[in-house]
Amino acid sequence: MKKKQRQTIGMLLALVVLAAAFLGIRQYNKNASSATSTIEDTQETVLDVNSDDIISFRYVYEGETYAFEKEDDTWYYADDHSLNLNQDRIKAMILKVAPLKADQVIENVTDMSQYGLADPERTIQYETADRSVIINVGNLNSMTSQYYIAFPSEMKVYVVATNVVTGFNYTLDDLVEETTEETESTEAAETAETETTEAVETETAATEAD
Repeated sequence: MKKKQRQTIGMLLALVVLAAAFLGIRQYNKNASSATSTIEDTQETVLDVNSDDIISFRYVYEGETYAFEKEDDTWYYADDHSLNLNQDRIKAMILKVAPLKADQVIENVTDMSQYGLADPERTIQYETADRSVIINVGNLNSMTSQYYIAFPSEMKVYVVATNVVTGFNYTLDDLVEETTEETESTEAAETAETETTEAVETETAATEAD
């Protein structure tokens, strides 16, 4: 009788342990899901600027500074308005920073150098009719594939998606499109070169035949 009681008690204890384990796992999954949602939802709009309001911008890439300005809703290279720019690509670049969103904000930073922001090599700047914005670009966190950025005179660091910065990885050549005249000129030159080559080959063949 006592043996059966011990078995019954043992079974009950086992059921209690299993139930506790089940509830623990369920709560853990619930918390993990909640934490994931929190991370996804913490993206903060740092600069609420309408991209259409930007009238000029410049950025540094590979040690070179590229500046652009808008006239009548068309973007031009500041030093040469004759260049035909890829307007869609320019607009896509601006959308990376206007509005500007951050995945994380690090407050009260006392050492900007640890984020590569003490003397940044890259900057992104733009102007609207009533404000001027300078964004300093720091290090890339290779573990999270995110960049550190900051605004001058602020002791905050913003963690942003990689494409906020790589969206400006363009040289001027990358942004210039060939005009119709340039395309026709190139095609004409290629045609002339082909005709010249064929004429020379024909003349050579005729000479050899003689």
